[in-house]
Amino acid sequence: MGIIQRDSFRVTAISYAGAVLGYLNKIFLFTNFLDVEQVGLANLMVTIALIYAQVSALGSRNIITRFFPFFHDGEKNNHGFLFGMISLAMAGFVITTLLFIALQKPFAILYKESSPLLVEYALYIIPLGLASMFYNLFESYLRSLYRNVVPTLAHEVILRLLVTVAITLYALNVLSFPGFVAFYVVAYCVPAVLLIIYTGYQGLLAVRPAYSRMLRRLGRIMLVYGLFTLANNLSTFLLVSVDSLMVAGMIDLGAAGIYTTMVFMTSVMLIPYRSMVKVAGPMVARFWKTRNMDGMEEVYQKATAGNLVVGGVLFLLIWVNLDTIFAFMAPEYKAGRYIFLLLGIGKLFDMSAGLNATILMTSKKFRYDLYFTIVMVCFALVANLVFIPRWGSEGAALASMLTLVLFNMIRIAFIQYHYQIQPFARKQVWVPVIMASVMVLSEQIAPFAHVLIELPLRSAIAAFLLLLPVRALRISPELNLWSEEMIKRARRLFKPEHNKKP
Repeated sequence: MGIIQRDSFRVTAISYAGAVLGYLNKIFLFTNFLDVEQVGLANLMVTIALIYAQVSALGSRNIITRFFPFFHDGEKNNHGFLFGMISLAMAGFVITTLLFIALQKPFAILYKESSPLLVEYALYIIPLGLASMFYNLFESYLRSLYRNVVPTLAHEVILRLLVTVAITLYALNVLSFPGFVAFYVVAYCVPAVLLIIYTGYQGLLAVRPAYSRMLRRLGRIMLVYGLFTLANNLSTFLLVSVDSLMVAGMIDLGAAGIYTTMVFMTSVMLIPYRSMVKVAGPMVARFWKTRNMDGMEEVYQKATAGNLVVGGVLFLLIWVNLDTIFAFMAPEYKAGRYIFLLLGIGKLFDMSAGLNATILMTSKKFRYDLYFTIVMVCFALVANLVFIPRWGSEGAALASMLTLVLFNMIRIAFIQYHYQIQPFARKQVWVPVIMASVMVLSEQIAPFAHVLIELPLRSAIAAFLLLLPVRALRISPELNLWSEEMIKRARRLFKPEHNKKP
């Protein structure tokens, strides 16, 4: 757990720095200097590019996480593993690009009435998809080598700084909107380039082709695994993106701009979860290799407890300050209040389920996750088709929440049945109860005189009201140990002898 805790802390710190930049970009700059349709375009281009990248990669990212421990041998060029993964991904990219170009006419028919801007700039999705594919591949490779910091820095901080530059230049009329889109696309290519350079600088760019006995023995298994994870990743991305895409198609790009902005606002809750998965994923693969189920359950439960508490705090911090946040945005975005609420509940349950996706996808029963995901994509499609005509964007958020909750319940039950491990403890049921109480109490607090007083005071009150009972009930022993260590350090810092001159 030492490696997980140390790297997870660093990755989380960088991710939160990136979240601050992300909020500056998406919540303040985008919403004030771009029309809602332009915001919808910028967000949906990235969403579609992520799906594009997953299809192109042909499962190579998951193959790296699952099988790299078997090939890792620096003296033998890792048995040509990285070269094989790059070759597989490039073959997938060529096929996907040909298919994407062939489908341009149906794409235009689907979106030309509701979202014409998306049709106009559709070809920009190709370089975005390529950049995302290479970033994911090298990020997974470096993560398998426990090099987590630089990939996170490149994507969470450097990328967002470049996006800040792009929107600032547009706001100052230095760039036209087409120029902004081009700059925006180039910015998303930079992290992939940086990871390739960093990998080479570290002497890890082992891309000489090689054919080994290991590859002969595992090649067929890897290919089957890759194809299944391709289908699963595609289904998973559709699962989390279908609501935004259907809002753009069934309502308009402006509604999608508001909806995707609320999606981004909830994404800050997932930072601890994503950081934990990046660090814990390779360790879970090694637990499977050694059949260390006790170690896996320990990681599973600690991750769940920590994510539930930290995610709950972040949800509350945004919810109690939502009116203040909306005051900095264009008036149209106030319609997103209950979209945020429903999406936030769904994502909180998703992250509280801990490592269930990682455990299942690295197990011998990984195929079942594909079946579950396909069923849930169908459920999400039907739910959106029913709810969006009735309740608009809020209906899409409701469909997303129900899908995430049901999906994770199925995964948890499956893992518990087959491997006798589960993520929850009885005490954790108190977290949503405490959160609901804090939400009700926060509505009774009168507005403060100034925003500089409003934000920190409301945040401090909400965090205190949640964390005090959580600490008393010892819902997350890991967080208790961390807080006790912080208290000890503070006491040492303010001891009289620290202030004495030698």
